[in-house]
Amino acid sequence: MVGQPGERTIERRSERTSARRTGGSRRTATALLDAAEEHFAEHGFERASLRAVMRAAGADPGAVHYHFGGRPELAAAVLDRVLAPLNTRRLALLDEAVERAEKSVGPPVAGAVPLVDLVTALIRPDLELASDLRARGAGRSRLVGAIYLNPAAFVTERVEAHFGPVARRFQPELARTLPELDPAIVAWRIRWILFGTLGAVLADPAEPFRRSIDDLVARLAPDLAAAIAAPAGADPAMAEPADPNRPEEPGP
Repeated sequence: MVGQPGERTIERRSERTSARRTGGSRRTATALLDAAEEHFAEHGFERASLRAVMRAAGADPGAVHYHFGGRPELAAAVLDRVLAPLNTRRLALLDEAVERAEKSVGPPVAGAVPLVDLVTALIRPDLELASDLRARGAGRSRLVGAIYLNPAAFVTERVEAHFGPVARRFQPELARTLPELDPAIVAWRIRWILFGTLGAVLADPAEPFRRSIDDLVARLAPDLAAAIAAPAGADPAMAEPADPNRPEEPGP
């Protein structure tokens, strides 16, 4: 008969076993993410050995495929873990900059966010993330550089998926601040000048961290803002997106 004491005991044991297995599965998945973060940072998303990742995580062979499906899915999970809070921070800094600008009545355009503030909102979260990653391991900060410098196609797709909503929030503010520049030019410059420079800086696991984040931002933001705001050249390739069917967005 269902519900007898012996059967209830078996059910409780089964529930405890299931809970232990679920908890163990989560711990294994987290260990794999931690190990993959380190190996992707050191070797790149395409070259890192999945076997080395599983050994470092103390997981069984085949654990990556069991928990994630394969390299692209593991990379996506690693990226999701770092990019979601990164972009939340970007949007928070943007909101702060917009609020300050709305209270301003000064030149050049009342309410327009100074370009240095927009650049700061874009780059500061990356520097903070790199510093946090470095605190978990000296080489892990290179993960940020790996995202921006020659990333694999599956990495680019994931980064763009995360950055799309952020780009749509920044675009109207950039247009108001830089009304004289074609948005496609601004997008191109942010992608290759801003994030290209940031990727190169953070590819070095030590040198950027000889300075505080405030100092790095103070040194990088004005120069990057000046490069983004420079008068447009005559090169028509700079004035049009590479793919006319895909409008450019400011970012990776």
